[in-house]
Amino acid sequence: MAITIQSSPAPYSSMHDDLWFVSSSTNVNNTSFKFVYDVYINGSQVSRTKVYPSPSAEGSYGVFNASPMVRAYVTNYFEPSGSSILVASNDKIKVASEIRVGEEYATVSGAVGNYGLVSSALSCYNYYPPLFADILFTNNNTPLVLSDYYDNLLLENFTDDWITERDNDNITIEYGDNFYATYFKITSGSYSCWIDIINESCSVVDTASGSITFAGEMNLFNCQAGHINTFAGRTLITESTYGYNVYLKRGVAISRKLQFIQKCYPKYKQYNLHFLNRLGGWDTMKFALVNKRSTELQRASYRRNDWQLSGNTMTNIDSYNKYNETTLNYAIQHKDKFHLISDWVSEQDYEWLAQLFASTITYMEVQGAYFPVTISSTNYEYKLETSDKLFNFEIDIEVGKYLTSQFR
Repeated sequence: MAITIQSSPAPYSSMHDDLWFVSSSTNVNNTSFKFVYDVYINGSQVSRTKVYPSPSAEGSYGVFNASPMVRAYVTNYFEPSGSSILVASNDKIKVASEIRVGEEYATVSGAVGNYGLVSSALSCYNYYPPLFADILFTNNNTPLVLSDYYDNLLLENFTDDWITERDNDNITIEYGDNFYATYFKITSGSYSCWIDIINESCSVVDTASGSITFAGEMNLFNCQAGHINTFAGRTLITESTYGYNVYLKRGVAISRKLQFIQKCYPKYKQYNLHFLNRLGGWDTMKFALVNKRSTELQRASYRRNDWQLSGNTMTNIDSYNKYNETTLNYAIQHKDKFHLISDWVSEQDYEWLAQLFASTITYMEVQGAYFPVTISSTNYEYKLETSDKLFNFEIDIEVGKYLTSQFR
């Protein structure tokens, strides 16, 4: 009597893709045989699924997709706090689970149930693969990717680095702006954060560094000047600072550098959107040009006769010389909408901003508060510098917090 897990998802699998487990058993030919798949999250059983064998040319196997159960336990991990550069550190970018496989069948002596005979750990991540990244797996879970180019876009290629696909060498920021970036820490060891102050020729004119302690794989950084100054323990960045680099080191290993150039936008009201990107990290995009706000009102009303009985008289006007209402508005809901326009962006950033367009969790920052918004634009057209020259990024959003006028 033996159950074998023949194949399982590869490391760094996406919880938003199918997570297939294929198992075999030496008892598969018994009457009423079923494979039993138990899913455990944080040591507690959350589901049990019984699967009849699926015949194939090689035999009869139990085929089970763990994705629907596992991804139900992902949470919103945008949790900025504190005044230093590292504002959140946890493992909420993934769901760690265990899949236990057993069996049920009937014998002449009665029903037999053996549960949890074999198990397989499963850690899957809150990201989605790029288009055309179809993956096949061998029995030893080695991924066979149809294109090396798309292989470079998978999450495992961003370990111990910033999980973003924006142009890291060309980030404009205004002094005092919150700016979020996510570091995906996998390798154990001692980490340190480095900040280089640069001048107009990008030469380093000052440096500060300090150790960083991570509590998990998802590490949210706020690269705002004030947070960096707190981390450095001195006024490292001022309003007159041209720019600065932020990066992490582990021994001789070094992450990509986030290069910020400070820019002043005094003319228009600006808004920052903080959003969950394709890789499961948090990114920030500034909209600094003509941003227009509008309000959509939804009215609920009912009609009534304008002539009403007052005492022993029918009248359409009251004692204050106000005419009676024939349409009575009893609830009015306000929906605020914005049309946002960015500064000029590069072709790489325009393609990256498709992830903002498709993001399921987006916040608009207003005076230090984070308002959930929904992207109301529905079509995205990619642009090329060779044909479209310079371009801005424009987007329509709807604030997810509604107001209601006085009820009647």
